[in-house]
Amino acid sequence: MEKRTEGAWLIHHTKKIQEVTIASDFEDIELAGKCGLFLSSLAASDEDSTLSKDKVEAIAKATNIKKVELAAIKGALKDSQLIDISKSGDVVVLGITTSNVLLHTSDIFNNTTSDNFQKASLELANYSSDAPIKDNILKEYIGDIYKLESRKADNLLKQAEDIHLIDYEVFDDEKVYFNGNLFKHDAIEKTSKVLSSLSASELRNFSEVDSLLTEQGCITYEKAFSILGKDLLDKLQAIAIYDFNEVSNVTHTKVFITKPSSFSKFGNPFEDDALDLAKAFISSLMYGMYISSRNRGKIQGYRMLRNTVRKLLRGERVGPCTAIGQDYQVLELSRVIQLESSGNGMYYMRLLKFDIGQLALAVLENGDLAEYETINTELKSSNVSSYAGPEKLRTENRRKKDTTGNKNVGELLRTMRG
Repeated sequence: MEKRTEGAWLIHHTKKIQEVTIASDFEDIELAGKCGLFLSSLAASDEDSTLSKDKVEAIAKATNIKKVELAAIKGALKDSQLIDISKSGDVVVLGITTSNVLLHTSDIFNNTTSDNFQKASLELANYSSDAPIKDNILKEYIGDIYKLESRKADNLLKQAEDIHLIDYEVFDDEKVYFNGNLFKHDAIEKTSKVLSSLSASELRNFSEVDSLLTEQGCITYEKAFSILGKDLLDKLQAIAIYDFNEVSNVTHTKVFITKPSSFSKFGNPFEDDALDLAKAFISSLMYGMYISSRNRGKIQGYRMLRNTVRKLLRGERVGPCTAIGQDYQVLELSRVIQLESSGNGMYYMRLLKFDIGQLALAVLENGDLAEYETINTELKSSNVSSYAGPEKLRTENRRKKDTTGNKNVGELLRTMRG
């Protein structure tokens, strides 16, 4: 497995582990993954940064790092010569891109452990990324590669299921594993197979939504729901044929639906946006564009949206306006952008992570996002305080599934194994 891919899986697994109470057999993965998440939030891609102790602690809290973990994580990053720590607790961090974060995450993991059990957990997810795979084949492959005896391989698969490191369905009396990366590669061929399992009415509805996404780039959950209905939409989310991006604040939540292929045109979508930062960037900008009002500094249409990103990529400030201080807090916490007050509740923003801005602009200019303004809402803008990426939402959807849904998802997966 290449180091960037391994780093991406370490981030993926760590996010899953953070959702459960106990995962003691994966402590080295969790340490490396949290180092990667923390390093990403500390670093700006084009410059070294010095962050105060208070800001570092705030970033740690936003990254779900507990106080008792912070010293170990900072120590691991310091030992890897990625940060320096002053006597007062301030942190100096090198200019680091997202790609480099993945490489460093992989290095920290491999310098920390020689545990084949944990390494095998990364490989089993990677191996089930391209197509659904039968349990006996996956178990045999993992056992052979990592020298795990049958009992230990069974334990690994059981824990991987419980933590949702991978997903499974049972059909044709067989357990079949898969994960949320299925449609990040060879999407056209895999989608064609899925279509063969749909009824005539489901196929018409799917085609309508898919056409909207191809032409318009992004639609609301409500729009997709009105066409597909809950059952079919849940099935499509369960196998990750669409990406669900949730932007929320204290008063309401908005979910935008896109296609994984919007990112796959520009490299490896799993690696290039392993931290979901480009998706969060685009979703937050679109949230502000459609829900904000003109007097707050609303981005007026896709042309202005793209010009805004271009201006940020030139290293210029955007603003000032009220919306910047309220609609982009998620991006500020992950240090994609930095806000600067101009007084009277108005702010400028400038870009810190240029690689994320470049990926977002590539999707906005050349991907499936086109110049159609399709999201209509009467919601009033408020501070955007959280973002949930496609994999988190897909996992939550999977946890709520019923037995009928299992069979339906199984039918979709069966078509992809040929």
